Amino acid sequence: MKKWAIYVGTAAAFVGLPALLISFMSEPPARSGIWAGLAAAWLVQAAAFAILIAATRRRAKLVVAGWVAGTLLRLVMVGLVAWLTLGGILRLPAEPTLVALVIALFGLLLLEPVIFRHELGVR
Repeated sequence: MKKWAIYVGTAAAFVGLPALLISFMSEPPARSGIWAGLAAAWLVQAAAFAILIAATRRRAKLVVAGWVAGTLLRLVMVGLVAWLTLGGILRLPAEPTLVALVIALFGLLLLEPVIFRHELGVR
């Protein structure tokens, strides 16, 4: 649970600092879309990392299964947000929302192994 909290806190900083900077440089509709995309990425990454840790704690051989489950969760989130924004249901601009979501998911995915290696005690 400690590593999950470290990951979630680090991910919040990774997502929050660019969101604050972007807030000063973008128009209000795009700003709200960017914030929504970054928030969705942060939430799905927190869940994906929790799945990965839970799978690994049960059996060390389930690391790949945990990563696959997290990847499927990310794909579902991108599809859901795309459907909701392109369909006009969320009333957010689709392009900034989806670009922010995908960039944040990719960046947070690169952060995952750094924290996860410490969970396994690997150097």
